[in-house]
Amino acid sequence: MIRKIIAFSFAVTLSFASYANLSVVNDALEDGDVVTAEQVFTQLSKDEKVSLQGQVLAGRILLDKGDSEEAFEHFEALRDDQTENVEVNYYLGLSAVIMAQKASIFSKLGYAEDFLEAMEKTIALQPEHTGALDTLIGFHLAAPSIAGGDKGKALMYAKQLKNIDAERGIEKLANVYWQTEKATLAMQTLQQGLEEFPESASLYFTRATSFMKDKAWDKAREDLKLAIKYAPNNKVKSRALYQQGKTSAESGEEIELGISALSQALPLSDKEYKPWIEYRLTQLYLHNKNFSKAKDSLSRINTSEDDELKSKVKKLKKQLKKLTS
Repeated sequence: MIRKIIAFSFAVTLSFASYANLSVVNDALEDGDVVTAEQVFTQLSKDEKVSLQGQVLAGRILLDKGDSEEAFEHFEALRDDQTENVEVNYYLGLSAVIMAQKASIFSKLGYAEDFLEAMEKTIALQPEHTGALDTLIGFHLAAPSIAGGDKGKALMYAKQLKNIDAERGIEKLANVYWQTEKATLAMQTLQQGLEEFPESASLYFTRATSFMKDKAWDKAREDLKLAIKYAPNNKVKSRALYQQGKTSAESGEEIELGISALSQALPLSDKEYKPWIEYRLTQLYLHNKNFSKAKDSLSRINTSEDDELKSKVKKLKKQLKKLTS
């Protein structure tokens, strides 16, 4: 009897340890820490790695590392045996839409078709899947009709999302209205949303970006201050701080506010945003004629992975040379 109890306890302990390890990988991916996720994954047992949950995590690691083609092939093969699995369909769709952005013109339509098939299947299996709805809205707004883009469907999915997650749905609904040339309706939607969610960083951020497009700089700054104040995490906060700096750089006003915001954003931001923060800092240092700091920040900008930024930095170098010659 004692042996049976010990054996049972040992089995439970092993099961709990297995679950905990898989959970650590998942939690690391949710936090955007792909390095930790990959390190923990390599320590899992063979059975854990080949389990469905393990295979989904393996594909997610590939996605987060930027290996989108490998991720697509991984999930495509996985779906052959898991056609009704929500996560497999969702991440297949996610990898497909990333590949559609990267692929040659000849392959884009194929990946777009794969994306729609996988994401629509995800929604059919789980109508309240907010990630799938969010991605579908973005696709239908951005993609041309030949690739399956449909602004009417974007509106439909935004309304569906609003019924599930009101705050997130309001933000997406406003974006749909803006991109369908219904600016008044977009602002009304955001205003109503902020009355319902007065501490919503995402709604303040969304409205601020609209004010920035209209060059209503003071209104944008005030909304960004609130987006920073109510930011639920560092990722959201760093984005809002960056936009505050960009507002100062684009307007040529409140230069010190912009420098302060960008300086706070730097330690919080990810690899993708850091070069753009340094670029905006350089602009602001040029505005207040602090050429020494402008030169330092300019030297730190990594343009190797962004052609648009490379072009902008080239112009900024010419501007700095002209001002200091």
